[in-house]
Amino acid sequence: MKRFAHRGVMAHRPENTMSAFRLALETGADGIETDVHMTKDGVLVLIHDETLERTTDGRGQISLYTYDELKQFNAGVHHGVEEHIPTLEELFALVKEESVILNLEVKTDVLRYEGIESRIIESIESAGIDASRILFSSFNHETIHRLKQMRPDIEAAILLAQPLYDISGYLRFVGADSVHPHIDRITDEEVRSLQGRGIPIRPYTIKTQHQLERCLALQVDAVFVNDIEWARGWDITSRF
Repeated sequence: MKRFAHRGVMAHRPENTMSAFRLALETGADGIETDVHMTKDGVLVLIHDETLERTTDGRGQISLYTYDELKQFNAGVHHGVEEHIPTLEELFALVKEESVILNLEVKTDVLRYEGIESRIIESIESAGIDASRILFSSFNHETIHRLKQMRPDIEAAILLAQPLYDISGYLRFVGADSVHPHIDRITDEEVRSLQGRGIPIRPYTIKTQHQLERCLALQVDAVFVNDIEWARGWDITSRF
């Protein structure tokens, strides 16, 4: 079972910052998950919310700023450190010589960011990152459908925050490959059914020992965690 650093190692660094991504590499994360938005001038930036208030000292929507304007804000302010809002290009440069997988959550579920899918594909191709190291996800399944039409060779997952009838049938309808469900919104029976069809499952966000042990017992493909070292500290052989 792989461990993905959720927004980098956000348990110990400001989320979605270069220091959080670097710590993910240092602690041996199998993957790094991050959130992709687009600025007023079309730059792909990594931050979770559509607005700046929760994680920076700025105010307002990301989409209303150019990237140069966003540079004035500190994404480490709540941790007492200086951090800028990184670009997708910066993350690609950081990991280019590594083997880590990048899960790009495309944040089009609130704001649609017209053209963001094309820009992401262009950025991947420009950076020379192998398609096998990229994993798309989104709560906006129309975005997943578009991305699969553009690059059918790149795995794309639907994010699920609630139960869904006939998950495998829905995946075929959307054209998606895999499922990233909320850990408390999918049953063991559903997991086993999807696994029987060869569908990868990566639950989010694993925060407790019980949740982690459940995922280990089910042998899911990967989990999203806030602390890689914590998640690596449990050995299924000692529990089952």
